[in-house]
Amino acid sequence: MNNRVVVRSLVTGDGCLVAMDDGAIVWRPTHGTRSQIKIDAIATVLLAVKGPTEKYDIAAIGDSSGGVTLLSLPRLEVIEKFAVEGGIVRSLTAVTNSFGKYLAATQNGSVWVVGTEVPNRAIKLFTHTGPITSLRLIDDSIIIQSGWNRRTYDWTGETTNDFDGAQQFAIKATHRANRRARILESEQRRKEQSQPLMLDLPSLA
Repeated sequence: MNNRVVVRSLVTGDGCLVAMDDGAIVWRPTHGTRSQIKIDAIATVLLAVKGPTEKYDIAAIGDSSGGVTLLSLPRLEVIEKFAVEGGIVRSLTAVTNSFGKYLAATQNGSVWVVGTEVPNRAIKLFTHTGPITSLRLIDDSIIIQSGWNRRTYDWTGETTNDFDGAQQFAIKATHRANRRARILESEQRRKEQSQPLMLDLPSLA
């Protein structure tokens, strides 16, 4: 009996990439034969990358042991393996205009660039102040999302923009609370005004 559980999935126009809780990676194509491989650890992030033909031909897999595995699509053959420090790989993104270069963000906030053209195959760029939810690369800016907060770095690790979403949320929560208080106060006044006027009547013995 198969009791495996799907822990990650990624849907593309060419098919669906699925990661299981035993380390298995399955490619279910829209048309064609299903492929499967087992990696060394449980996958924590999936990334499909288009090749020169504009078809998805590489799957980048980040895992719970700090590994990044590149698999070919659709056959799921191992192309390269990389390792970074900092715990679980939380997010991956491909570096445009390069061959096989990726940014990887980890549980402890460290950001790495990995690839065959990278010296020693992996270089730590900088460390963010907390666990990283996701990262994106826009031109030469590395955008880190960490919970409510979003910070933009350059490749040297210098902060170029910082947005505190938690502060904005607190302000909105205060506005909502004030609005609720005004509504309740208005409703209370309306109820009091609708009460019938009670006159003191003499009691008869």
